[in-house]
Amino acid sequence: MDNNSSKSKDEIRLELPFKNLFLNAGFVSGDNSITKYISTILLTIFAYFSYQILMGIVLIYFAQKNGVNIYDTQTLARVLLNPEALGISKNFMLVLLLGMFVFTFWTFYVAVKRIHQKNFISVITAYPDVRWSRVFFAFGAWAVIFLLMFLIDYLIVSPDNYVLNFDASKFVVLFVISIIFLPLQTSFEEIFFRGYLMQGLALVFKNGYMPLLLTSLLFGLAHMNNPEAQKFGAFIMLPYYSLFGLFLGVLALWNNGLELSIGIHAANNILSSLLITSKNSVLQTDALFIIQKENPVNDFLLWIGGAVVTLIIFIAKYQFKNLNQHLK
Repeated sequence: MDNNSSKSKDEIRLELPFKNLFLNAGFVSGDNSITKYISTILLTIFAYFSYQILMGIVLIYFAQKNGVNIYDTQTLARVLLNPEALGISKNFMLVLLLGMFVFTFWTFYVAVKRIHQKNFISVITAYPDVRWSRVFFAFGAWAVIFLLMFLIDYLIVSPDNYVLNFDASKFVVLFVISIIFLPLQTSFEEIFFRGYLMQGLALVFKNGYMPLLLTSLLFGLAHMNNPEAQKFGAFIMLPYYSLFGLFLGVLALWNNGLELSIGIHAANNILSSLLITSKNSVLQTDALFIIQKENPVNDFLLWIGGAVVTLIIFIAKYQFKNLNQHLK
């Protein structure tokens, strides 16, 4: 009887290949065969680009209505995401763009549930329920750090670079849109990259190191079509986005769930949407300030400082220990 008991424990150990609870959560839930992963990823990508095609049709309609020659492909490509050239409001454009993530998120959710037969919570956290207190604490902590970084740049580094752009009626609408849609956009990115793909790649590499690095790089590459990446180049923007992905991925593994990453990402995008915009911003909004000349190097350096402070806060608050073990 003792031998059987010992054998059962060995078998259980074999069934849990990782020391990280979050990676194990993906392993024990649903059908993790390669065909399921390929099907889900392809369906998610299909949803993403299908929405873009539909959105493109809508934008071309407004372009033609506003006098743009839709047969001049160079002009059309240049103005297609410019709300002023299309004769539509920035808030309407924002809803169209964020709707892409809502639709893709819904498709991804259905695929994980139906194709993988997974409990969806397993790609969010290793715990039975989302730890909302951690989401809100991370949101608040990053909001404070983001505001400090903004104030340093606004008051000390480049005060002449900001132009006040406050319009109460437009800003109220922007605020509502940001609060409703941006958490869905950021949650989808976290769950897809830091949850689903990280867990799936861990099954291939048998550890968390390579999945962490690969998902961070993929996250960076996924943002290379953003206008700021086109403007300033991959040399600065790819490391910027990829390091942000690495930062969020490390927190996901240390935390055994995405709660901290979801909170940070939501705070980052909501405050970015509300506070600052520029001609190269991926989201053209009626924000409080317009930046006349962007300096991605300064932004990157400020961000690194903010990320280090955030890591120190979380390590102290949540008593993260044996940090290297969480990556295995």
